[in-house]
Amino acid sequence: MSIFRHHRKRLELLLMLLIGLVWGILFSQLLQRASWQFYNEDLNDQSSSFGSNYLPSGDSWRTSEPSYQLTTMPNNLTTDEEDLAVRLFNETRVLCMVLTSPKTHRSRAIHIKRTWGSRCNELIFMSTKSDKELGAVALKVKEGYSNLWAKTRAGLQYVYKHHFRNYDWFLKADDDTYVVMENLRAFLYAFTPTAPVYFGSKFRWHVKQGYMSGGAGYVLSKEALFRFMKYGFSNSSICSNRSYGYEDVELGRCMQAVGVVAGDSRDEQGLARFMPFSPLHWFADSPKWYRPYRYYTSSNQSSNDCCSNSAISFHYSNAKDFYVLDYVIYKLRAFGISRPQEQLPVMQPVLETLQKWRTSKPENNESVTKETPKPKLKTKATQKAKPTPKPKSKLKTKAIKIAKPNPKSEPKTKPKTTHKTTHKTTPKTSHKPNPKTPITPKK
Repeated sequence: MSIFRHHRKRLELLLMLLIGLVWGILFSQLLQRASWQFYNEDLNDQSSSFGSNYLPSGDSWRTSEPSYQLTTMPNNLTTDEEDLAVRLFNETRVLCMVLTSPKTHRSRAIHIKRTWGSRCNELIFMSTKSDKELGAVALKVKEGYSNLWAKTRAGLQYVYKHHFRNYDWFLKADDDTYVVMENLRAFLYAFTPTAPVYFGSKFRWHVKQGYMSGGAGYVLSKEALFRFMKYGFSNSSICSNRSYGYEDVELGRCMQAVGVVAGDSRDEQGLARFMPFSPLHWFADSPKWYRPYRYYTSSNQSSNDCCSNSAISFHYSNAKDFYVLDYVIYKLRAFGISRPQEQLPVMQPVLETLQKWRTSKPENNESVTKETPKPKLKTKATQKAKPTPKPKSKLKTKAIKIAKPNPKSEPKTKPKTTHKTTHKTTPKTSHKPNPKTPITPKK
């Protein structure tokens, strides 16, 4: 008995230690979330977190211009247009991070490098296998659509570690997306990269402030990437570190948690600039799946245009589309039609604009309710309710058929009269019994 009591005391001590350990872990997680919520309020009030510890290497902020060379610029622009394009290329520095896979290195990625990718200040392909011609980075993640979130996280980590100090904006795109880099720089010119904001095709579900569609691509400011890496990347309580999950939704949750605002990238007419589909395949009517996801549903233009005249990106584009769009945008000109003089956008006030976007809500109007799949469910319900009177008519016809064989000598006109009488008296029989009805064969 003494040995049994001795072992029992040991088991009780081990059980108490396990319970205390579990409670300690839960309590630390609660404290961590509470402290982060308190700190997140301070992040929302600040426009920038630049400081001595801003750079990943711990160096001080470098204000001098980085050394890079101009890559490819359109050779058929006028002097004024070329000056603006070159100026934006030097002032609004954009790094392009394209997600690809070994299977699509030759069918997609190489064609991006030969077309719109050549106009990036820096072009980096994120894959799971290195490629000298592409300059692809081999990330230690699994391939597949279900692992896009892990690849995006690893890609942003690589960009932050090796290229953060030299660029102002960081574009993420897929290898089936076409981007007009000049329009992207012109749009970003109005905003400072020190503002915690990111832009793209804004969707309404899953995240309170909305999130940017991964297919259309999204661009993070310098401050947005800094907050993601500094406060969200290693904090699993606010930013998922799982390998699976929807990449755009998970990033949207992280951005909201670290105080990065989901901006509005529409033009003055309310038309979208980042398009999750290609106008070469869907014009001017957008695909049905896209309509319920739109964060903004109204526009100031009543035409059938699918997108803005200053559109930035088109998803679901193949290699042929890349060259077609390159030709139409940079080479094709209509004779005798002069274009208006281009002007740079006006700089936007940071705090007022961010507060406006932070408090915005998804738009709802009659056009959205018609486009959503909810009315289809109503029509199905109505169709199910319509067949209710049919069984009654079948019963009547059966009764008539039974009544026909009995009076063989009766003329053919009598069944017609009985059919008319039964048809007229059906509403009465359904509510009140009518003794005059001659239909007795039911018994």
